[in-house]
Amino acid sequence: MKEESISDYPNNSTPEYPVRLWEIFLIVMGAVGLISTAMIGLGSKVLKNMFTPARAEAIARSLFDYKIPGDSQGIVGVNFGSKKIAIINSRKNPPDITLFMSKVPTEQIKDEESLKLDIALQEIYQGSFIPTSVKVKNQELCGKSVPVSIQAGKHILGEQSIPLDGVRYMAKITDNGIERNVNIIANGKNAQEKAAKVFNSLECRFE
Repeated sequence: MKEESISDYPNNSTPEYPVRLWEIFLIVMGAVGLISTAMIGLGSKVLKNMFTPARAEAIARSLFDYKIPGDSQGIVGVNFGSKKIAIINSRKNPPDITLFMSKVPTEQIKDEESLKLDIALQEIYQGSFIPTSVKVKNQELCGKSVPVSIQAGKHILGEQSIPLDGVRYMAKITDNGIERNVNIIANGKNAQEKAAKVFNSLECRFE
């Protein structure tokens, strides 16, 4: 596939690790603050159901067909108005693959509260990702060629103090006034291969 552009940190240098505990604390607390703000206005029923694994998987399957090596489990599923969000993890503990998916009408993309919810859910349930190199390639998603950001870096999961080597794939596709976003993070051994396998398994579900 044709590579459009590649940008790396100066001299391919990698920041020193591990990340300090207070930095992790600030990241987590910031994400908690974001999600608290974003959830203001959501009904209690939505909040109660969003962490039901089966519901999260059902919402995810309404957005994309996907395959996660070693099976998967639903973590978060949100369905309010015309927006849907789902986060699916591998069954390993801690998870070595986490997949974020969302669908939203294009006219709602710049809605501030909607953006806060996306960011907060990813920070808390996917963990933080610190890229050390980035490249953008055109790859096929749902039958269309789209730019995909492929990042190598460090993955911080919750309160874990030692960042893991990881790879993140980020892409979006817009069709008929609907934008779909995917964010895949894989860590540990063969992270690149795992992330690529999940991305290549994605197929849009059109209602």
